[in-house]
Amino acid sequence: MTRDVDIRKALLANLEVKYSDSSHDLIVEEFGCKTARADVAVINGFLHAYEIKSDSDSLDRLPSQIDAYQGVFEYVTLICGRRLLERARTTIPKWWGLQKAEFRDGSVLIHELRTAKPNPNQNPFAVARMLWKTEALAVLRRFGHRGVTSRCTADEVWNAVAAHVPIAELTNEVRQAIKARGGSGFARLSTPSDDSCTTESTVQVNHSPDLSWLLSLQSPHLRH
Repeated sequence: MTRDVDIRKALLANLEVKYSDSSHDLIVEEFGCKTARADVAVINGFLHAYEIKSDSDSLDRLPSQIDAYQGVFEYVTLICGRRLLERARTTIPKWWGLQKAEFRDGSVLIHELRTAKPNPNQNPFAVARMLWKTEALAVLRRFGHRGVTSRCTADEVWNAVAAHVPIAELTNEVRQAIKARGGSGFARLSTPSDDSCTTESTVQVNHSPDLSWLLSLQSPHLRH
């Protein structure tokens, strides 16, 4: 039977080969997203979540994870052991990617069964909540909206961002903000005025020590 730790090791090895440009690709483990944490997230030209379900797991949390991920991520891929594969296939949305993990010759091999497609259900408010309050205010200023101030609650700021910034540009702002932080998925409770009730991602896999480049605009030729 496959275990989470075995699948995660194989997945990270694959991702580190596929997304090896430390000046563009950021791979983060345990990436906080609303009420769930994606096992691995890749942040580059897109937000892509990878969820692991080993033979030792259950699918009990999968419906709530689907709900959380579809609001935020542009792509999602499920990596699943053989025991749960068919049940998982009928549970996940059609736009999710699907990969099978199985033991062969003492190690886990991962095979792609279905490529992830663009998420048709991103939620502007859920995406806006990926920003720290100060970041969200800066986004509003860049888009010419100055009626919302730091005296507003975080929810009021996020609502304004969701209402005034197109979803594609908002997602781009979120990717840049996450990279500029060095990988944090959500805000620390840094100051009382931040009004944030979100959590922070933990483990960074690929991380450039010089983050100044992350504050510049992304290349128009985005990679996935």
